[in-house]
Amino acid sequence: MKKLDNTLIIGIGNNTRQDDGLGWSFLELLEEDNFNLDNLLYKYQLMVEDAELIAEYKNVFFIDACKTHSKEGFQIERIYPAEQVAFSTHAVPPNQILNLCENIYNEKPKAYVIKIDGYDWDIEIGLTEKAQTNLKNAFNYFKQIFLPQIS
Repeated sequence: MKKLDNTLIIGIGNNTRQDDGLGWSFLELLEEDNFNLDNLLYKYQLMVEDAELIAEYKNVFFIDACKTHSKEGFQIERIYPAEQVAFSTHAVPPNQILNLCENIYNEKPKAYVIKIDGYDWDIEIGLTEKAQTNLKNAFNYFKQIFLPQIS
């Protein structure tokens, strides 16, 4: 089993809304590759309470579907704490979670967001064919580039 003691990988989405399930599907690929399940977290959306959770880790990856399209079918960006936090009853963006983590818990995990291009968001289980290709490409890139750095 591959263990990443200082890394948390959060898959954000909803697998009953077609390509919105890309974040969860990324985690499923990690599970199939025998990653430590303690380092994988399935979320429908981020909430302010997640600041406490990520404060325990050195590295955090947020994996989510996106509606914008990139040449490679995915984007990986280093993210930093937002300058301000606006509260909502809906989702809180990852950079605002980082802000809360820094200001409340005095911790600054190194964070990335992996945005995987999605195409359809209807109520249906299963990714579109294009989204599946983007998922595989993002996963392979993550394994080649990031995994050696955090293992």
